Amino acid sequence: IRDSYKSDRISWGHRVLHPDSISIPNPESYVSALKAAFVEVNSDDRQTLIKQQAEEAAKQINGVAIIDPDLLREVTNLVEYPSAVVGKFDAEFLELPTEVITTEMESHQRYFPVQKADSSDLLPYFITASNGDPKKADIIAAGNERVIRARLSDGKFFFDADRKVPLEAYLPKLETVTFQADLGSVRSKVDRIIGIAAQLCTQLNVSDRASVEQAALLCKADLVTQMVGEFPELQGVMGQKYALACGESETVATAIYEHYLPRGAGDDLPQTLAGQIVGISDRLDTLVCIFGLGLIPSGSSDPFALRRAATAIVNITWAANLKIDLNQLLEQIVSSFSANYASVQKLAAPELLKQLQAFFLQRVETLLKDERSIDYDLVNAVLGENDPDYTARALQNLLDVRDRAEFLQAIRTDQRLAAIYETVNRASRLAVQGTLNKQQLDPVPVIRPELFEKNSEKAFFAALQQLNQTMQGQADYTKLVEALSQIAPTVSAFFDGEDSVLVMDSNPEIKQNRLNLLGVLRNHARVLADFGAVRKA
Repeated sequence: IRDSYKSDRISWGHRVLHPDSISIPNPESYVSALKAAFVEVNSDDRQTLIKQQAEEAAKQINGVAIIDPDLLREVTNLVEYPSAVVGKFDAEFLELPTEVITTEMESHQRYFPVQKADSSDLLPYFITASNGDPKKADIIAAGNERVIRARLSDGKFFFDADRKVPLEAYLPKLETVTFQADLGSVRSKVDRIIGIAAQLCTQLNVSDRASVEQAALLCKADLVTQMVGEFPELQGVMGQKYALACGESETVATAIYEHYLPRGAGDDLPQTLAGQIVGISDRLDTLVCIFGLGLIPSGSSDPFALRRAATAIVNITWAANLKIDLNQLLEQIVSSFSANYASVQKLAAPELLKQLQAFFLQRVETLLKDERSIDYDLVNAVLGENDPDYTARALQNLLDVRDRAEFLQAIRTDQRLAAIYETVNRASRLAVQGTLNKQQLDPVPVIRPELFEKNSEKAFFAALQQLNQTMQGQADYTKLVEALSQIAPTVSAFFDGEDSVLVMDSNPEIKQNRLNLLGVLRNHARVLADFGAVRKA
């Protein structure tokens, strides 16, 4: 049985500045008593103090402190009574890439780098939030300067050594790096990325295919350099530097860096076509291969960050307006995986493709709802609520599904959706009881005028002919909504006017004829969305 502990009013101050115990007379005095003992209790106050001190210290040396929010939070929890200390390093180290210097400082030493006030160039200084005696700032600075000098010396050694050979010379070493036990080396992954990138180039009709292929070839080469071995977070960054150093084009070098983007939520997206293609290819390879091994994310478990990879693919496609047929790509990659990895494949090709399609549709649905603020029923309407026609269409053209969802949200806001909702929704819900092909847009071949009993049927038929002539198979959604708005009164009269009809007539031929009228209207509306899924606002 453990001894019981007695609570008391005794606490301790700063271990250096006030190592003795202190008495807390009452709860209200807790913060002030500790502050008198050189402990700033409130973390928000500590964070503000660190930021202000760093900014002021940088100003004293005609610079600006680079304060990363994550680093600031981390440092806040490392000190009790912070005081900013400025240190210096040899200016010759500024020849190193900025990313190497800042990574050394931020990730390894928890220093704040300092840049010039009028540019992004670094100054040979750093700022550390010390938890020691401010009166000994010079001694603290000297100790930190020795540490950073050694770190930067290592960085310079790695940088110089890595550049002694061209980036392509590192490719054979990728054979020694395992991507995944059943999938082989990173070098094998690079070959797969090259193949997928070639398929994307064909889809997008890329003119500079050579640059894309070279970027794909070299995109992982820096993983086996000494610098990235020491600082894994610099993957891609060093690949770009080394590619330029050995004479690769700006296009290739930038793509090597960009193919890792976005690295996480809120990060930048690749801006160049080559970077976008290689980045998408890399992620598609990972998704198909890991799914093929049966390692599908479940619940909160996603060790290969597959959700993030799929989300990145959709976001890159949308941001760059890439006209990609994702369905076709998945079919091609799944086929290649099945041909080359049959011995380790856990899901048969049809099931693998089905799982991947569903996974991407989930990402599209989430992005539309959460990041683009599209109402849930409108998202269901463009994705078709498990309608295979819509799900296939969404993956064949990710831009179209985004545009249709945003258009529906816009016309809901300006009430254009309300003007057509009742008639189109009612027609869509009734039309499912018919047998009309959902691709049928021309009413003439499927409507029998001799079966009309009411003028409202004739008017409906004439309006459908005009609608078909107006649209002519175009995916002009603004024009479609205008045309549906014009036909709405005619449809209302068909349902509820003085000359209305009973759609479900006892005569099966008349019933089918009327259902076909509704079916043609539904089919035109389906070009935009499944109106049966739309809810009344």
